[in-house]
Amino acid sequence: MLELINITVRYDKQLQLITEVAEHPCMMGKGSTFAWLLECIFIEYPEIQEKYPPGVLYFSVNGVAPKTYSALFDGDEVFFGIV
Repeated sequence: MLELINITVRYDKQLQLITEVAEHPCMMGKGSTFAWLLECIFIEYPEIQEKYPPGVLYFSVNGVAPKTYSALFDGDEVFFGIV
């Protein structure tokens, strides 16, 4: 059986205009990466990727900039913002 992790995704004020939420919980499979989460966010909110080209968004996982394939862990807090 797939083991799940719970993370919290938070957005800055500008992205909240698109997402209509300040934060939301997210369940992912154990071993999921930041790249997979980012892809899921862009699928759920395509306007983010359309409005903000590469280099305009910034991200942190528990206050640290993630690498593309950084693993996510249960209890992680991920923040998305505009530079």
